[in-house]
Order: sequence, then structure tokens, then C-alpha cells
Amino acid sequence: MHPRAAAQRLEVLIGILGFFAVAALIVTVVAELRGQPALRPAVVLLAFVLALSGAVYWRRRYKL
Repeated sequence: MHPRAAAQRLEVLIGILGFFAVAALIVTVVAELRGQPALRPAVVLLAFVLALSGAVYWRRRYKL
């Protein structure tokens, strides 16, 4: 695979993870404001943030 193609795929992954991280953040904040249990949304948010940070780290580390 061409290095630029790999970089583009990683950038798409970062975009998708970023979108879902923002969506999970909104769901978590709404659950907190409504007084509903927010543990599950917070754990999902944590998973998306960790995956996003890992993808960004991978992108910067290997300079694809």
C-alpha cells in the first residue's frame, strides 16, 4: 500500500473517531444534566477518546 494511501485511511479513522467521541460527549453531558445514570456513556466516551488519541499518536509517531 502506498504511504499516502495509508495516511489517508488513518486520517479518515481519526475523523470517524472524533465524530463519535463528540457524539458520546454530548450523550454523557445530557445524561448528567438530566440526572440519569451516566456511567455507561462515560465509559463509551473514554473508549472513543483513548482510541482517538491512539490514532493521533500513531499518525504523529510514524509520520504517515
